[in-house]
Amino acid sequence: MLRKLVLGVAVMALSASTVAAQTSAGMFAVGPRLGYVRYADETGIQEGALLGLDGLYYISNNLGIGFMLDVSRPQTDSSFFPAEMSFGDTTFSFGVKQPLTIVQFGIQAEITTGGKFAPFLRGSVGGYRVTLDPQVARGSSNFVELGFSFGGGINFATSPGTAVRIEVRDYVFTDFDRSLLNPVDPAFAPTRFPEVLPAKDPFFGTAHNIQIALAFSFTPGGQ
Repeated sequence: MLRKLVLGVAVMALSASTVAAQTSAGMFAVGPRLGYVRYADETGIQEGALLGLDGLYYISNNLGIGFMLDVSRPQTDSSFFPAEMSFGDTTFSFGVKQPLTIVQFGIQAEITTGGKFAPFLRGSVGGYRVTLDPQVARGSSNFVELGFSFGGGINFATSPGTAVRIEVRDYVFTDFDRSLLNPVDPAFAPTRFPEVLPAKDPFFGTAHNIQIALAFSFTPGGQ
């Protein structure tokens, strides 16, 4: 997937206008971001697509501050949530999964070299909200915790006021408690044949989730 993203960016860059869009003080840029996120294995969340929105106001030619918002709809990994049901002498062992809605939000800052081909670094601090399937969740259907990110990439100016970039971020979940995702009622916890689907070790702590994205930005007025 990363190879396809790089190829797409390269093609767009080659076809771009020779007039470079540069960041300048007082400029505001906003645009969507499409990507892929691999959640840390210990979260019990499967990888999936991500849709984001970024906005930056440049207080100098090389420094911008603004906001970020990401939304993804992954599934939990059923191997982390085993269950069993018994009917007489017959026992069925299975894993349970559910869809989640994960929203990441925060304020962010960017340091960039500016110019048509511009490396940049970005960081953000804010929070993440995980919403469970209300038809499956046993307790609270959502939880919110502190989150932050750091990463970087390359920005390609395609014309005055428009640009495309490829970036990689590490979005960090703090105080992540995987047990909050468990939809299995204790009455169906594996007790008869627990070795069929062995229980995973509990996890509570910091999780690093890697995002790869292709993004676009637009500057009102085409500065």
